[in-house]
Amino acid sequence: MPNPSIPRGFKIITSSYGTDGPGGVRRTEVAGGAPRYGMDYDRGVQRYNVQMGMDAARYSVWTVFFHHILKKGAITFDMPIDSGFGLQVHACNIIPGSYDATRVGGQVTLVRFAVEAESRVYDYSAADAQALLDLWNVAGDQSDDLLSRLAIFANIDINVVGL
Repeated sequence: MPNPSIPRGFKIITSSYGTDGPGGVRRTEVAGGAPRYGMDYDRGVQRYNVQMGMDAARYSVWTVFFHHILKKGAITFDMPIDSGFGLQVHACNIIPGSYDATRVGGQVTLVRFAVEAESRVYDYSAADAQALLDLWNVAGDQSDDLLSRLAIFANIDINVVGL
């Protein structure tokens, strides 16, 4: 069964958006030398702090979703967050004890919570990651322009010739 999705039209406020590190690296002190670093595990979830502002109608929909569908955060749900590649849907779990709702100005309710989700960086293979770094090292800030133009060439310009 698919995960429930955040109600349509609900978006996080990016100004209060943040994350922590992914973990998985261990540091060991060494007497008389530089510390040693090692990988305990790869992949894993990161914490993402999110916030949404809602009018009274949206807040009532959110409250029903949170209590009845997510079972106060116990159920994994899909929500678009930015884990480094723009907004993309991630399977999220609300971290217990992080949920807070505050009415501001009498009209808007700010709902804040932290979720754990795995970054989309793990969708990249090692070769894809190296290719992205190589492109950046050649094109820098113009890499987006280059990729956009390549997409137009591959999807539009070539179709003109009737291929």
